[in-house]
Amino acid sequence: MKIVCIGNSIVNGFPLKRSQCFVSLWRESSGHEIINKGENGDISSNIVLRFQRDVVAHKPAAVVVLTGTNDFIHQLETPVNVLGYMSQMVQAARSYAMEPILMTPLLTSPAMAGRLWIPDVDYNTVNDKLRVLRSLMLEYGENNKVRIIDAQMEFASLCTEANEDIYLIDGLHPTAEGHKAIAGFFSF
Repeated sequence: MKIVCIGNSIVNGFPLKRSQCFVSLWRESSGHEIINKGENGDISSNIVLRFQRDVVAHKPAAVVVLTGTNDFIHQLETPVNVLGYMSQMVQAARSYAMEPILMTPLLTSPAMAGRLWIPDVDYNTVNDKLRVLRSLMLEYGENNKVRIIDAQMEFASLCTEANEDIYLIDGLHPTAEGHKAIAGFFSF
């Protein structure tokens, strides 16, 4: 099966080697042909714009979309707007006979991200928006028969304040161990 994963730096694997990111690990373990179309710093509106080139052009059977975090860090969109962009991608995927799969974005570690990523961002507010987006995505998935990979819940059950340095590099981006965990969230 050919699958495209599209989204932000977490899809891309930043700052690790591409071979260490969940997309590559999932490819290795599943035997599927999985194409990585993650771009560092990407936002939902831009992912919609590049969907034709980066997804449709590859003619995959399925597409996995991960987005939202950068929209909230830079205060560009609301959770409802991000879901709207995801809905556009779901409709586009279905119009080309692809299965759309949405992945809930990971929560940040506010203290770690404030120290090691971008200072002066209210990461607690970012997390609040990420939680709202997750809730909207789960409801949308149920109402529209869209598969949701609940990475936010799964990752939060592993990554706690006590062990966050095992799973997060900078409060936002997963370590190699974090990417291994994310790859395990995929069972197809």
